[in-house]
Parts: sequence; structure tokens; C-alpha cells
Amino acid sequence: MPFCSHSLCRRPISKRNRTNFEEALEIFKESFKKEPSTIKSFYLGLTYKQIGDYRKAKEYLERALIEKPRINDAYVEIIEILYYLEELEEAKKWLNEAERQEFFPAKIAYLKGLINLKEGKMQEARQNFEKAKSLDKSLTQPAEFQIALTYLTEKKIKEAKQSLEALIQIEPTTDIADFAKDYLTAVEKIKELKEWKINFTLGYLYDDNVVSKPSSEIGIQAVDTISGKRDSAVVTDFKISYTPQLSSSLYFSANYELYYKNYFHTYEYDMLINSLELIPGINFKNGTITLPVGYNHIWLNEREYMSVLYIKPSLYWQFIPGHVGQLFLGYSKRDLLQYIKGFDPNEDRDSNQYQLGVGYFYPFKEGKGLFYARYEYIYDDTEGRNWESDSHRIFTSLVYPVFEKLNMNISTDYTWQNYKNINTLSGRGINGFPSDPQKRKDKIWNISAGLNYELTKFLNLNLKYTHTTNNSNFTIYDYKRNIYSFELSFQF
Repeated sequence: MPFCSHSLCRRPISKRNRTNFEEALEIFKESFKKEPSTIKSFYLGLTYKQIGDYRKAKEYLERALIEKPRINDAYVEIIEILYYLEELEEAKKWLNEAERQEFFPAKIAYLKGLINLKEGKMQEARQNFEKAKSLDKSLTQPAEFQIALTYLTEKKIKEAKQSLEALIQIEPTTDIADFAKDYLTAVEKIKELKEWKINFTLGYLYDDNVVSKPSSEIGIQAVDTISGKRDSAVVTDFKISYTPQLSSSLYFSANYELYYKNYFHTYEYDMLINSLELIPGINFKNGTITLPVGYNHIWLNEREYMSVLYIKPSLYWQFIPGHVGQLFLGYSKRDLLQYIKGFDPNEDRDSNQYQLGVGYFYPFKEGKGLFYARYEYIYDDTEGRNWESDSHRIFTSLVYPVFEKLNMNISTDYTWQNYKNINTLSGRGINGFPSDPQKRKDKIWNISAGLNYELTKFLNLNLKYTHTTNNSNFTIYDYKRNIYSFELSFQF
């Protein structure tokens, strides 16, 4: 009886063979209709399995076990079918029954190992695969391959490599050995992954509205006639990250970034940002929980401007193969560090900010492409009543591999921000503010498009365009902005 309970043997059947199986299926169905029996149920189940109709296969294999006389060979087949259908609890019911009666001990041990592996019980899985190959030498190669997978899941790269090498040595000319060679190549690449990564970016940008000058004249000469709102800048960005190889259930990453933007003429908008982020996490069967904690310190024109301390618990889970959901909460503490004498307390932007959001990831083209969408709600509880607000934000991003070394990036970002209180500067005849007392409302569009080209293994070329439109009922905050950038990124 054919037995192949691992993915390497689940090859698609040819069109010709499928036709043969479908013809056999009609013959079995007709025979079963005239005179039902458990042996016919068994062969119907096998035939449905061969053409990929696992639900029907399960139905007939169950009959072969429940009705009399029982067909013992159906135990292995139905467990395998239930494993493919991911109905593990039912699979374990039949597995335990077969184990009690000591039917096919090697095959049952192998199937039990597969179920352990899918449940994340790596140690138990290895024990059962070892048992299977000790009882049946023909299962040595597939069992050794599954043992290697358990080590890979636990990120025990050395042990996984040893298992794959042992598998290849058993019978080097088999298909499974060829498959293991490909896996071994991938494992070697994993071994080469550095715990420390350094990225240095040097770029040039042109900004046509550095000062966010309003789109229309507001009646303030200093603003309406402002010069130098267009400027170029040199951008440097240094990032270093540390991601140790931990056990399969634990994750940790530490990241530091130093960003500097130096304008050619508009020096008062030069910006220096120091960022530190720590991301501990826990992996589970279909996802990850992370707890990013970070701190940003911003200097503007060589003066301390703002600091932000944040925490953002996040859940990522694969709810369907190839589709990943995201749920996150966030809190940040923002402090404006520049004290202005006589400053209006209603304009104080120091705040506690709260976030709630959901996201969706869809990788495609073998993981080289990615679509990402996110919605988040933000409540900004500021010290000054003029800046207290709640915001709704929708963000989408697409990374599309155009060629082997060329990626296209497109992202959109739309935020509608409603301020909670009537602005104290409105209704007072101040230019740029409404003539009657009212709440501020902004609608902010961001769209960016770029190309990333891998010049060498360590050097990337990035081209990017970003447009921002802020539509506000307060004309002083209403503006448009375009930024064009060219960057070289060095990775070590």
C-alpha cells in the first residue's frame, strides 16, 4: 500500500494519470452503488485522495474503518488525509486507536511526529521520527528530513545542517536527497546571517516647501513674502541593528539610528534625530507578539526641539496561509524642549498620545513583493487645548519586484484630523485663522513613489518622490509640498 506522509511525495499527478484515476473512480462508484462494501469504500477513498478531493476521501475511508469488516490499512490513509486537512484532533483520535492495536507502528510513529511538528512539539516530534526510522529503514530519509525541519523551526542551525547532511549521505541520488541539498544551501545562507547589521545612507533631496508655506496668501507679510522656501539638502542616515539567533519561541532586536538633514540655505530647519528601539517578542504557532519600546530625540537648527518616548505592543498572526494580520496598541509621551518666554499655554504641544490600529500583510512573488495596509486611530492629549485632537489614518504600501534587482515602491497615506476644542486664536481677527471661533479640521494626503536598484550586494540606489497636501480650514496650516530625493545606501 503506498505511503507517503511528507510534502516531498505530494507531487501533482499528470493530466494522463488524473484521467486514469477519474475513470477508475467512475468504475468504483458504480460498483459501490450496486454492492457496497468496506473494501470498495477503502479504494474509493484512495482514489479520491489521488485526485485531491480530501473531503470525499475522508468520508469513504471513515466508512472503511467504522463498518464491517474493518480495513486496517485505512488507518494510515485517513490520518494522513486529516493531517493535510489540518484536522489534527480527529487525526489523533484515529492515530491513538491504531497505536493501541499496534497497527503499522513505524508509519504511525512517523505520522505522530508530523502532527507533533505541526503542533510545535519539537522534542516529541524528533522522538517519533527516530522511532519510525528505527522500525522501518525505508522511512529513514523522510524521517531525517523532518528532524531537520524541527531543528530549523527552533533555529538550531548546526543540528539542522547535520541532519540534512546525514540524509544526503544515505542515498545521494534520490529525489529527497536533491531536495535536501536545496535546503542545505538555504541553511548555509541562514548561518551567514549576521547578528549585527549596519546601514549607511547618503543622499540629496530637493524640497519645494521647506517651511510649509500656506498655499494662499493669509495677509501676514512675513509669511506671504517669505523667501527661500525652496531648498536642497544633504541627508545622512546611519543605522545599526542587533538581532541575536534565539530559540524558536523568543525574538529580540535592538536598533539605533542617527539621521541628519542639512539644508543648503534654510539652516533653521536643519534636523538631527537620534533613535533607539528595543523589540522583544514571543513566537507562537501562527504568529508573533512583540513589545517595541523606543526613544527619539530631535534637534532643530542645533537646538533641542522634541523628545518622544513610546511603547507599542503588537500582535502578528497568519490567519490564512500567506496572509498576515496585525493588531497593535500604542502610547507615546511627547515633550517639546524649546521654552519660549511668554508662550501661549493653549499652544503647548506636550502630550500623551494613544494609538489603536489593525494591519494586513500580503507577500507575493515568492516573498519578493509585499502589499501592506493599515488603519489606526490616534488620540493626542496635549497640554494646550488648541492641539488636542483625534485622527483616523489609512496607510497602504506596495513593494513590487520589476526585475531581479529592481523594486518599485508606492505608498499612500490619508489622515483626517479633528481638533477637539474651539481654537483660542480663531475669531480674534488674526490673519490665517478663521474670523469666527471654530475647531480646526485637517485632511492630509501623502503619496510617495520610488525605485530601489541593487547595484552590488552591499550597495543600493534609491530614487523617491513624495507629495504632501494638507487641506485645513485654518489657512495658515493649509499647504502643499513636494520632495525629490536620490540616495546611495551601503549595507554591511
